[in-house]
Formats: sequence, structure tokens, C-alpha cells
Amino acid sequence: MRQWNFILLRFWQTILQDLSCRRDNMVKKIKSVALEKTGGTEVDIEADVSCGLPYFNIVGFADISAKEASERVKRAILNSGFEYPKSRVTVNLTPAYLHKKGSHFDLGIAIGILCASGVISDKTAGRVFIGELSFDGEVLPVKRLIPMLTAVMSDDNVKEIIASEANCKEAFLITSSSDKKLICVKSLKEAAEYINGNDKAPYSSIYENYEEQIIDDFEDVRGHEEVKEAIMTAVAGEHNILMIGSPGTGKTMIAKRIPGILPPMSREEQIETTALYSYADRLTDKEPVMLRRPFRHVSTGVTVKALIGGGRIPIPGEVSLADKGVLFIDEMLELPANILEALREPLEERKAVISRSSGSVVFPADFLLVGAANPCRCGYLGDKIHECTCSQSEIIRYRNKLSGALADRIDICIEILRTDYENLKGKKGLTSADMKDIISEVRDIQMKRGCINGLMTDRQVKEFCILNDEGEAFLKSAYRSMGISPRRYCKILKVARTIADFRKRNLIGVSELAAAAHYTRFLKGGRIM
Repeated sequence: MRQWNFILLRFWQTILQDLSCRRDNMVKKIKSVALEKTGGTEVDIEADVSCGLPYFNIVGFADISAKEASERVKRAILNSGFEYPKSRVTVNLTPAYLHKKGSHFDLGIAIGILCASGVISDKTAGRVFIGELSFDGEVLPVKRLIPMLTAVMSDDNVKEIIASEANCKEAFLITSSSDKKLICVKSLKEAAEYINGNDKAPYSSIYENYEEQIIDDFEDVRGHEEVKEAIMTAVAGEHNILMIGSPGTGKTMIAKRIPGILPPMSREEQIETTALYSYADRLTDKEPVMLRRPFRHVSTGVTVKALIGGGRIPIPGEVSLADKGVLFIDEMLELPANILEALREPLEERKAVISRSSGSVVFPADFLLVGAANPCRCGYLGDKIHECTCSQSEIIRYRNKLSGALADRIDICIEILRTDYENLKGKKGLTSADMKDIISEVRDIQMKRGCINGLMTDRQVKEFCILNDEGEAFLKSAYRSMGISPRRYCKILKVARTIADFRKRNLIGVSELAAAAHYTRFLKGGRIM
């Protein structure tokens, strides 16, 4: 009997609540974004506050983290000092076919509920809301923000992006090149007050005043002048380079100084690289945006997954994290054959493709390869101090670890010898800053032609690698006498074009061709000699 009385009581409570329900302004649409593969797509959050027993439901193909928003949003609204509706709340995330993942819908859901229940103004048109909510109403930062924001950058109807203050340095990188305002908020209450009309200045930053700190300077490298010239040529023309030398000759020391001479990044490159690092969850509080070219150091313990990328939810590997920068592979010939062969496609296609049953994900992989290797298994072939203990067959077997197909993708191969004592006491050479300025000038010359020398197609080689009469005669003679292959012939022309750009010469002459042939002398027949 008591159970029936309770049921009747609840029934009449529902009827009375239904009679007292407001019939106007019960549904509110809020705009947000979602991550789809490596990019973003727009999502509409429809908040419906309707008559019925208090209940919160989220529909629209949402994962667990999105569905758990019910408790986070409710506690955030109450702890921010707002009244939570004592009625049925339904949230629909559209489009329904898209799987919505993540907790970044919290802020949009909360604003939608507050607007639909009449607690705050409904002036949300043209605004995108992104942020996770804590129980006390704080707007928390979200991961992979820039890839998601790409969805609204081309939408003229979007005027403002409202996000967590902790995400704003990252978000400003992409919004600063558009007409969209970035509004940073610390809490749900601050976001609600802004919607109600409280003034808040758009976020701005000082990226333009960013100056890169050069820690390891080429000025400290004594001797190795030929090696430094080869490095400058490789960086300026994006020619993949392999350094061969005994342990202790300075291969790693030289490689670690390359970041200080890389040309500055354009704003488009900064956005693309930051978006990639945001997607890979590699941004830090110390470096919330990528304003300098990445330098990735790979050692012998790397796996194919770590190098190329992978996982159930694909994430970029080292070849993609080095995009627009340098991938340095130390002890390159110590890597297993399958690791080395995995580099072939990214080097050729400038991208990494990760295939899964749900589809393929493509990450950019436009990097400069810098390799370092010993000359033989023991490491002391040709060394001035230590004697090599390898047989000729062991030396050949060791060098053949680098397949012909991969060696064909290396433009410059130089030998690094031990520095003499006299050179250690010699005068300092160019600083990294000076080298960077020179490289930037050479890169500008290439950009005016519309292509980077190391990435020229066969048609562009014919168009831009023009020889003078002496150079034509020299290369013709060398081609016949030295048995230069067509592929090495093309490499020589590309490298010679970069050297001529350093010397500000339109036509390629004998000295440029001789230097280029010298840089490729260890790469014969697709092998290291």
C-alpha cells in the first residue's frame, strides 16, 4: 500500500511540475569542435531543458569521457553559484555519425544548459566553446586543441573562440593569423559573465619578440672546416647527409649544433608543427608552441613504431615529430635492417602513412636526415691513433647494412677525421648565428625559384641546374671517366646548385661541380664505399 502511495505521489508531482514548466526558450544550440583523425570538425551541442523528473542524458555517439560530463557539469554549475534546473536535461551532440571523444565539450554543455534554463543571456551566436570543467567550475586545458581549431578557422560565422586560459598560448598561434578573437577564461563563472556582457579583452601574445637561444655554438668547433661547409650545404639545400667517422671525432657534437643554424620557421610552419605536437601530446608548459624547427635524436634502441608511428589510436613517430626540422640518427649502421628500410617511404614521400582497419592516418614527415656512423664494425678504419681490427669482408658487410635504395636518398656523405692538435689551438670560425644568416639568404634564393634544391624534380633540375661551358665539359669528362651513375649525376647537380647559391652564381661552374662530386664520392653504385 505504501509503495502505491509513493508512486501516486511521484505521478502528481510530475503533473504539477509539467503544468508549471516554462514552454519558451527550452532548447539552446552551442558550437564546439571535435577531433576527427588528425584534424577537427565542427560539433553542435543542443541543450534541451524540458519538463519531467530531474535527469541528465547525453546522446549523439559520445564516448565515456563525454558522457561523464553530466556530473562534472552539474557540480561545476552549482559550485559556480548558479541554479541547476530541477527538470529533465538532454544534451545532443551533432552530427550523430561522428564519434565524440574527450571532455572538452564540458564548457559548451554547461553554457548551453545555463542559456536554455534562462540563467544567463543567450548571446552565444558566433562563439565556439572548448574546455573541460572541474567540480569547482575551473575551466581546464584540453589536449590536441590546435588540430580541433582548424575546423573553425575557415568558418566566417565564427567570430570568437572561448577556451581555457591555460590553452591560450597554443590557441593564439592559429587565431593570430585570422580575424577571430580568442577569449581566455579561468572559470565557468567568468565565461558566463562575459556572455552576460562583461567586457574582456581578447588574448594577445609576444611571439613576434621571440628570440631563439643558441646553447651549442659552431664557433666552439675547432677544425672540421670542410665538415662545417658540408653541413651548411646540407641544411641550406635540404640535402640528406651521412657523417662517417671513428668514435670521438665529433659527429654527435656537430649534429647537436645543427638546430642553431636552421632557418627560421614561417608562421604557417609554426602552426603545422605545433598542431602535430599538440596531437601527439608533446607540448609542454615550457614550450607550449613550436616556434623553432624540431631536432629529433634517434638512437639504436628505437622501434619501427617509435620511428614511423603507430598504436591503436595512431600517433606520430620520430619521422613526423621531425617534420620541418632535423632527424638525427646516431650510429645509423647499428640499426636493424627493418628499421633502416622503414625510412625509405618517409624520405621519398615526405609523409608517414599508418594503416588501420578503420582507415589510414597520414602524418607529415618533411625532415632533413642527418646520419652518423662508424666506418667499420670496430669503428677505427682510417683512424690516426687506433688500429682497425676488421677484415675487408667485415668492412663490406658492415657498410652494406645501408641498402642501395636508402643510400640513393642521401645526397652528401662526408668523412670526419680526428682533429690535429694544431687545429685545436686555431682561431674560432663562424658563429652559429652567422651561419644561420648565410643559410637563410641561400634559402631565400631557392624560395624565389619556387623549390628547395634537395627536393627538386627532374624537370626542375633541368630548368635550374644550368652549367657554364667549362662546367659542362668537366661533368661530361667525369661522367665518362669516373663511371658516374645517372642518379649520382642528379645528386651532383642538386648539391652543386646549392653551392653556387652560396657563391651567388647563376651558372654552375667547375669549382661547384668538383665540390659536389667530392661530397658524393663515398656514394657509388648506391652503396657506401
